[in-house]
Amino acid sequence: MRGRGTTGHRGTGGRALLAGLVLAATGACSVPGDASPARPSAASASSTAASAPLPPDVLGALRVEVRQSRTDRAARVVQVAVHNDGTTDLEVVEARLTSPTVEGVAVSEDGRRAPAGTRRDVSVALGAPVCDAGPAAGAGAVGATVRLEVVDGAGRRGTREVTPEDPNGHLARIHGEDCAAVAVARGATLTLGAQLVTWQEPDGRWVGTVELTLAPRDGGPEVVVDAVERTVLLDPAPGGPQWTAALSTAPGGARTVGLDVVPARCDPHAVAEDKRGTAFGVHARVDGVPQHVFHVTADDDLRGLVHDFVALACGWPAS
Repeated sequence: MRGRGTTGHRGTGGRALLAGLVLAATGACSVPGDASPARPSAASASSTAASAPLPPDVLGALRVEVRQSRTDRAARVVQVAVHNDGTTDLEVVEARLTSPTVEGVAVSEDGRRAPAGTRRDVSVALGAPVCDAGPAAGAGAVGATVRLEVVDGAGRRGTREVTPEDPNGHLARIHGEDCAAVAVARGATLTLGAQLVTWQEPDGRWVGTVELTLAPRDGGPEVVVDAVERTVLLDPAPGGPQWTAALSTAPGGARTVGLDVVPARCDPHAVAEDKRGTAFGVHARVDGVPQHVFHVTADDDLRGLVHDFVALACGWPAS
């Protein structure tokens, strides 16, 4: 028994010794000059690309302008339109708009792909208006900046900060509207009535009336509403581009006016695609100072009544 155990132990040791000699011989026969250099792993290559910045020419090919969809006017949301005039496909990770006319920073909630040669819009919600940032007509894009965080398909990142173009004057208009509404609200509340009363004239024409009411605020400045502009869907029944309002918070001033309306157009898609058809532009003065035109918008119930009235007056078949 002892002999078999001893023999087995020696056999294992011999095989281990032989393996060691083979490994040593293999190492001795290798030529150091033939050793191939270590190749970087795919992970390390990807990490290197991701840590590299985007070249200046890629960032320099980005142009920015401010736009606003009609559907976003009431919500005070604007679009940061990013033009990628270069040859590199990019993704806008984040857009940040700052302006002296609004509080804080307007930041996008979602990113957007911006392939080479395209324009892509990124929406941002504006902060509360700052009404000491310029005249009542609006301070415009002066002092506004947009900061873009972008990345390409290889993971290279970069930042582009520019003064945005504003060819349609959206920031100036928004500032003017905001501050006019703020000034009027210090002295009064302005509301549209809940009903639209309709009747048919002897000549067969249908006419409706929407009421506009001005209610004074105690201790506020004097507010006068001189006129109300036509809308996309409604024209003044007497004709012309606007209604005369002549409302005033002064003692003895008129507080309610009926706006007699007729359809401005009878093409069904105007109602089907309605975005601003019940936004009434208001011309007002506060303590004698003329304000920028701002809008009073119908609620959903009144908007539905306006749509029904247009269908009735235009003679569309009942749905």
